[in-house]
Amino acid sequence: MKPSSQIRREFIEFFASRGHTVVPSAPVIPADDPTLLFVNAGMNQFKDMFLGTGRRDYKRAVNSQKCIRVSGKHNDLEDVGKDATHHTFFEMLGNWSFGDYGKAEAIAWAWELLTKEWKLSKERLYATVHVEDDEAEELWRKETDLGAERIFRFDKENFWEMGDVGPCGPCSEIHYDLGPGTADLKLAADPKKGINSGSPRFVEIWNLVFIRFERLADGSLVPLKEKHVDTGMGFERISAVLQGKTSNFETDIFQPLIGRVSEISGKDYQAGPAGTAHRVIADHVRMLTFALADGAIPSNEGRGYVVRRILRRASRYARELNIHEPCLYSLVSTVVDLMGKAYPELVQRAQHVSQVIKAEEEGFGLTLDRGLELFRGLAEKIRGEGGKAFPGDEAFKLYDTYGFPLDLTVLLARENNLIVDEMAFKACMENQKEKSRAGGKFAARTVGSAWKALLESGAASRFTGYEQTTVETRALGADEKSLILELTPFYPEGGGQVADRGRITGEDFRFEVGDVKRTGALIVHEGEFLEGGPEKALAVKTARAEIDLNRRLATARNHTATHLMHRALLSELGENATQAGSLVTPEYLRFDFHHYEKLAEEQVLAIERKVNEEIRANRKVKFYETGYDQAVAAGAMALFNEKYGKNVRVVEVEGYSRELCGGTHVDYTGQIAAFVIASESSVASGIRRIEAYTGERAAGYLLERSHILAEIERSFAIAPRELYGKIKILLEEQKTLSRELAQTRLVSSKAQLETWLDQAEVLSGGVKVLNRRVEEADSEALKGLGDSFREKAASGAALFAAVNEGKIIFVCAVTDDLISKGKLKAGELVSRVAKIAGGGGGGKPHLATAGGKDPEKLGQALEAFPAMVRESLGQ
Repeated sequence: MKPSSQIRREFIEFFASRGHTVVPSAPVIPADDPTLLFVNAGMNQFKDMFLGTGRRDYKRAVNSQKCIRVSGKHNDLEDVGKDATHHTFFEMLGNWSFGDYGKAEAIAWAWELLTKEWKLSKERLYATVHVEDDEAEELWRKETDLGAERIFRFDKENFWEMGDVGPCGPCSEIHYDLGPGTADLKLAADPKKGINSGSPRFVEIWNLVFIRFERLADGSLVPLKEKHVDTGMGFERISAVLQGKTSNFETDIFQPLIGRVSEISGKDYQAGPAGTAHRVIADHVRMLTFALADGAIPSNEGRGYVVRRILRRASRYARELNIHEPCLYSLVSTVVDLMGKAYPELVQRAQHVSQVIKAEEEGFGLTLDRGLELFRGLAEKIRGEGGKAFPGDEAFKLYDTYGFPLDLTVLLARENNLIVDEMAFKACMENQKEKSRAGGKFAARTVGSAWKALLESGAASRFTGYEQTTVETRALGADEKSLILELTPFYPEGGGQVADRGRITGEDFRFEVGDVKRTGALIVHEGEFLEGGPEKALAVKTARAEIDLNRRLATARNHTATHLMHRALLSELGENATQAGSLVTPEYLRFDFHHYEKLAEEQVLAIERKVNEEIRANRKVKFYETGYDQAVAAGAMALFNEKYGKNVRVVEVEGYSRELCGGTHVDYTGQIAAFVIASESSVASGIRRIEAYTGERAAGYLLERSHILAEIERSFAIAPRELYGKIKILLEEQKTLSRELAQTRLVSSKAQLETWLDQAEVLSGGVKVLNRRVEEADSEALKGLGDSFREKAASGAALFAAVNEGKIIFVCAVTDDLISKGKLKAGELVSRVAKIAGGGGGGKPHLATAGGKDPEKLGQALEAFPAMVRESLGQ
């Protein structure tokens, strides 16, 4: 059996021997494309080449690209684990031609690799072409010995486009017949009907796309200046074919992972529906490992939300295997063992990935339990009202928020003699997909038609800002808000560093630069004309570009200090404390790094001391360009979420640190003058953030704090070293006094409770209704009153409220007799009351809490409570 690692290597070597440059996989987190949540095809990193807005020093390329498809147009999530070929994460083997070779070579080489190198049976191979692509069909007959009866034409299936807009063109797909044992339908035996029918028998293994057009937002197709070839072969699919398997999950790519799932669960893997959980977990852990290693962070929005949802989905499937403790994190090491040689970043980020997943699993265990509690509450309410239908929107809420797949909710509903409204659920699902498609559209970055014409003409800007702060140059393009120069000292935003500002002047015009961005080979200065306009700027032979030097120097201080601090963090916290993101501005630097706990004050101080030592050492900062591989081999630090070219710029603080970096820096560390950490905080699970100052701002920050501290010392009349201990004692005393005061108030309120009960409204059946505002009480005091009410009142409901730090606290209590009759529930009552005051909440039937945002509505909320109770009791 041919190992998958050998298949990957042979593919790359085949095309490398035919003049293709081997290009590393881009990170799955797009470095410079805000239109994508994740890289979802091999061509993503070459989009600018297809659109004519970018350049490379090669015309042919080959690689294996890491891809994630869980959102947007190409979303395979619901098929994962249920069929043999779809995955959230997969590798795309691809070869590209940028205005070089065309359809003939692409088809001939594909056939050669499949049939001569890999010796696949020609009788099992089929090709499809677009209905209007006579040329491709003719080439299949001419360049290969594939019979005409094995070539089929399709329409939309053979016109490839990544999204609603962007590069696109006709394509030719290669399909493989796995044999009759995999057919679901009798018609699938006929390739004419089986191909592109969804039949598992005929598997698409390679797509040869002939990029010819750009799809515009209005739906029209515009021919591209050059014709390109973009191919993609699913690595997992071709591995299954070459290993004689009918499912990707049976290959050596997945089997070790599935085996570990079996070990952990104690349940053997089985093909078919019984093995769905094993397959889903194996697939999702791969996706999570690669996404987190490349810089994704679980969160509640955007990319982070997708990661969190996939993690919760895998965790939910683990429960189907009766695994109730965190387990996904322990599978990361298996992914690293399988993929670490091909993708070394996994090895370096393994500990970080494991710890983030474990923290998320632990948090989700509680979320899942809350989901079960929510389901039970809803089911009880529906049954109590004599209903049979479980609402589809509530089923979707359980799916989307708590990770319940529909089949689990259906199962739970059946156990409660309920039926889920699956049509409404699917409507909610479709609505979410529409939002996802809208948020994940593949769109060309907006480039004005003038800039596109410039790019296609071969025009380019050259950045001279490393050596010059002022330059004489000429304008290449201009509009009312933008100016493009042939030479520019202005640093364009990138690598975490903000852009330079300054001015561009010439005869009869003056342009104030507010921002600078790179668009392909052009550097676009954005701002406004203070004098003259674009016509004047284009008319002059010479323009003078001059940056704001003080702003540049302040930014450079912060950027070099970022490098010093990064090295100090690695030294103090360990080699896993690597960069997760950064922002360098003239005012401050912000640095996100991988770490799993709050830094102790001693650690913060040690980092500050180390950086300031290097500043005082006045080390030389050197800059040079070299090949990427040579730089990394020499110890230069590269960041996995950055995209590097073949040649890179190295910034070396002599004798201390060496990083790949395109930013601007000081020449000697002494120019930084001073460094101080202003804050250290948590950004997300496993990610910490430091904000720091340098130069004058650092000195001003320290002086201000020094004077404040001196005033505190004088107020206490105590030595500085004893100050912290004294304040700590005072804080403890304050807490004790606060607790004692709260207890005193609670005793006083409980004493008043008898009086309040005597004054309470009494409904038929002896039900007492009490609504009271309690002064200066916290939630614990109010809950204590609620418990006392339940003890003293034979039957009734009470609402207690207090205003604390500008917000309302509500506590509702209901006696057991009313709960058992199914007439009143504290959680429902307090939720309705809180809405009046702009808040919300809930809880158990006997005692529940809520919050309100508008204290002015407290009286209205209290007054509404008795009517709510009467309504619920039918009085």
